[in-house]
Amino acid sequence: MNSLRKVLVVDNGHRGVVDPLAAELSELGLSSVTTSFEAADEVLQIIERPSAIFLKMPADTGSDHATLIALADTLRRADRTSGIPVIMWDRQTAAQNGGITAILRSEVGPQAVSGPEV
Repeated sequence: MNSLRKVLVVDNGHRGVVDPLAAELSELGLSSVTTSFEAADEVLQIIERPSAIFLKMPADTGSDHATLIALADTLRRADRTSGIPVIMWDRQTAAQNGGITAILRSEVGPQAVSGPEV
C-alpha cells in the first residue's frame, strides 16, 4: 500500500455494498481509506498524509450535507491539512467535470494519477 497514492474519503457513514468512488479510485491505482465524518479527525491523525480528501456528499441536502460542508471548510483552514485538496464529490458533479481522473488532475495536478507516490 505504501507505493500507491493515498486518498481519504469522508462520508456520512451510509454506504452501499459497493462504493463506486472507492472502486474508481482503485481502478486509477489509488488506495483509499473511507471513514465517517465523525471519525475523520482521528483517522487523519493515524494515517499518512493523503494526496487528497474527498467528501462524499449525500444526495439529499439534510443535516449530513451541512455537516460535510462545514467539515470541508474546517479542513481547508486547518494547518495539518494545509496543501491537501479537499474535494466535495457527488456522482453528478463528477460526471459534469470529466470524472474522477479529471477532478484529481485539476485539484492535485497531473502527478495525481500518473504513478506511484515517491
